[in-house]
Amino acid sequence: MTRMPPAPNWSAASIASLPVTTRRMMLGGLSDEDIARLLFDWRFWARPAQLAPSGRWWVWLILAGRGFGKTRAGAEWVRQRVEAGRARRVALVGETAADVRGVMIEGESGLLAIAPPWNRPRWEPSKRLLTWPNGAIATAYSADDPEQLRGPQFDAAWADELAKWRYPAAWDNLMFALRLGSDPRCVATTTPRPRPWLRPILADPAARVTRGSTRDNAMNLAPGFLAEILRRYEGTRLGRQEIDGVLLEDVPGALWQRALIKYKAPPEMQRVVVAIDPATTSSEGSDETGIVAAGVGL
Repeated sequence: MTRMPPAPNWSAASIASLPVTTRRMMLGGLSDEDIARLLFDWRFWARPAQLAPSGRWWVWLILAGRGFGKTRAGAEWVRQRVEAGRARRVALVGETAADVRGVMIEGESGLLAIAPPWNRPRWEPSKRLLTWPNGAIATAYSADDPEQLRGPQFDAAWADELAKWRYPAAWDNLMFALRLGSDPRCVATTTPRPRPWLRPILADPAARVTRGSTRDNAMNLAPGFLAEILRRYEGTRLGRQEIDGVLLEDVPGALWQRALIKYKAPPEMQRVVVAIDPATTSSEGSDETGIVAAGVGL
């Protein structure tokens, strides 16, 4: 194989910034095999924010706007762990089973699409199972069924769109299952939404957080998309969340702010009563239906 010319911080971005003659000199001597491998060399193509942090950590949270490249970063991280022999049992957890299959596995930036031909995993949808040539496996799970994550155990996990999950128990069960090997880790990729289970991750000293904007990946988005999406949503609350990746806690003008609410589990009840005062009609002028709940503690 032809040896690639040495260069500091060699990446697609750094090569693109060089004069044309220098680029030709650096790349012109590569063999077909070199080029094929370069096409699947994620460290060459990735932006720095799409590469896993160095050092020891438990969770890597990528909290970024849409189109940032979160899915690609998550899939490539799983691939790297598997190819390096650091992951043998991987959990793939999405909001629903359809999301895991359609985005994380079969999507444009999913595990099948980014796999090189010489190390492509076998996908068995009926078993929810990916198997790599080295014997490593990844199993698909739906966050809509947290109990699926009771029992199995893993040395790596990828949790996609964590802020869309309906049940905090899915995340808790995943953390309890991440107990194999000498260095179990999880990457979580999501567009931000105010969810109570995100705050502990952000404050966790064992977590690393990467933030980013849709703008960061402009080179890989459809022509005109970014300009149009900025024209429509830049400066709005929705734009701050979906484009800039900002975690918004409170709605401006809301009567009740999150800081005013103290989260406390209710005591065990000996009796609970739920009363409903239904409207007798269903037209636009109908009265609202009233619901009240009351309980007596032990």
